[in-house]
Amino acid sequence: MVQTRPFKSPKRLCFTVALVGVACALVATGCGGGGSAKEMDSQGNLQQVLKKGIKPNEMGMVMVLEYHRVTETESNFQRSIENFKKDLDTLYQKGYRLVTFHDLMSGNIDVPAGTTPVVFSFDDSTLSQINYQQQGGKTVLDPECALGLMQAFYKKHNDFGYTALFNVMPEMFDQDKYKKAKIDYLTSHGFEIGNHTVSHPALSKLSDEQVQGEIAGLQKDVTSLDPKLKLDILCLPYGSLPKNQAIMYDGSADGIKYHNKWALLVGSNPFYPMYHYRNPGQLIPRIQVMDYEPRTGSGADGSAYWLRYFERHPEVRFISDGNPNTICAPAYMQTRVLKKNLPRDVQFLGY
Repeated sequence: MVQTRPFKSPKRLCFTVALVGVACALVATGCGGGGSAKEMDSQGNLQQVLKKGIKPNEMGMVMVLEYHRVTETESNFQRSIENFKKDLDTLYQKGYRLVTFHDLMSGNIDVPAGTTPVVFSFDDSTLSQINYQQQGGKTVLDPECALGLMQAFYKKHNDFGYTALFNVMPEMFDQDKYKKAKIDYLTSHGFEIGNHTVSHPALSKLSDEQVQGEIAGLQKDVTSLDPKLKLDILCLPYGSLPKNQAIMYDGSADGIKYHNKWALLVGSNPFYPMYHYRNPGQLIPRIQVMDYEPRTGSGADGSAYWLRYFERHPEVRFISDGNPNTICAPAYMQTRVLKKNLPRDVQFLGY
């Protein structure tokens, strides 16, 4: 015997359809209980971005770029002044914008829609990075040191950003009388300081006590200049890991305790954001800035290679929606989000 459902009157049917429509609208807001003004603004922002032909992907990969010296000539661990200028212009024209390392790691990324966050990191704290000169009885920044070049570029393109991570050693830019002045300038202008150890050894060859001495000793040097400064980034010399990796992050020596949230490698690839399930955790890869020669493969781990890679594979590049309150990407990527790693009050927004 065939079972039939009771016939619904037109009025009852319309009422049912209306309820379903309301329920769908509520689900579409992402809360299931009604869209807040903030959520409606986020949806509106996304629609405007999509109309401009921008396809946000804040689940895409990002880069921490690695510099050492910036001098007249190009060689290993040395970028020429001319090429450094080209780096700034190339990154800007290709839609990259500077952010702090801490903001990148925490997911608090605020760059214009359609652009990609990038971090500059400088190792070894050499004079070529920050050089003070006397000019007319005044102390001025050398316009051809790395910071001077960045400053000049920022004056022309202030939407590019003006920040970097300087991983220092005791010499701190090789001008002893300006140590404190340089650290004060960096911290007061939104730059960051990382720990690059006392003597730049391969930590894999040291005892646990020696490793802790290297890290704690540098922290002591920096905090003697600025007691309020808290170092929580360890830049590994040569990318060398100690036998006991736990002491990269927590340890002490001579009464000085340290706590590092991240350890930086030397090379050689981009990585997924910290709220992506494939994020690198505490051990962060970087990309050395260098040119790429496709015919020979020279520079295949460097910045020029990866810039070219992202041009050919735009679907894996981080593209901002311009809204720091959302992590926006194609809807199917929501399953890749580690919710526990999302910044507070930031939600995934799919399209």
